[in-house]
Amino acid sequence: MANEIIQVRILESGKDWVDYLLLFADILIAPLVATIFGYLILRVTKTLEYSQWRNQKLIEKRITLWDEIGPVLNDIYCYCSRVGSWKDFKPQDVVNKKREADKLAHLGTPYFSDAFFEYYHQFIAACFETYQGHGKDAKLKSDSQKHKDVHPEWEEQWNHHFVTSM
Repeated sequence: MANEIIQVRILESGKDWVDYLLLFADILIAPLVATIFGYLILRVTKTLEYSQWRNQKLIEKRITLWDEIGPVLNDIYCYCSRVGSWKDFKPQDVVNKKREADKLAHLGTPYFSDAFFEYYHQFIAACFETYQGHGKDAKLKSDSQKHKDVHPEWEEQWNHHFVTSM
């Protein structure tokens, strides 16, 4: 009979255990789910924040590189088109500017797009005849006679910097 009383009490108190278990689940699971959800939101937010930071740094680097290469390309353009300050340059100066532009462009390869390099190479091909042979400079695709006309101190050795002496 003593065993029967214990069994009854366990059976009667079983309802309390379920209530306590449900109460414990409500108390523990809701904050746990909220914590996990909050953590996931934090990770997504941090990932987006890092992506924005990385893109901002990439844009800043591109601007810095363009600030270096842009004026050099502009000088080449001015000389070949005979506009702006083109009269201030000698042919060798422009060939040296091409070398400088090539160096800056290729150092910036990780930061610029393939389209940039396609346009860059088209621009260089429009201004220069490249690959003249081992140890030989690229030659300008510009009318040397028009350059001679404005340079009273023209030196005949400058003629070899042009594709043809027109």
